[in-house]
Amino acid sequence: MNENVQKYGLVILTVIVFGIISYIIISGMTAFSGPAGGEESDVPDSVVIIRKYGNFSQDDYNIYEVMPEAINLSRAELSEYMGLEGGPLVGYGLYYEGYIEVWWDKDIPVNESTMDRIYSVWNKNGKLAGAEDIPVVFSLSSKYEGD
Repeated sequence: MNENVQKYGLVILTVIVFGIISYIIISGMTAFSGPAGGEESDVPDSVVIIRKYGNFSQDDYNIYEVMPEAINLSRAELSEYMGLEGGPLVGYGLYYEGYIEVWWDKDIPVNESTMDRIYSVWNKNGKLAGAEDIPVVFSLSSKYEGD
């Protein structure tokens, strides 16, 4: 029995040491240490929400069916508002909490009437997809400049 205790004790000790070393390595790899060399980061400290539209209760419809359909129906009408076309939008997508998030270029002044027109596109197509007063959140974002 003494040999088994020594044998398994050594195995257990090895597993514990390996676990501790792995934890230290993984923690060091995933810890955010900030930008290298004192550079400023383009990652915002927090999301700046400009405005919310619609009803944020999803009791009336399945968000995983309605929201992608609303996005697909709205794509062509929203193209004129996209940054590549000279518009204020960086992009948009389905946020995991069940609303559409629209990213407004932080370098372009916020225009309430433009946001209202953009929301009217979402709301019209949301109704076609099955959501009355589709929830949409506008937030500020940086433009993607590429690698």
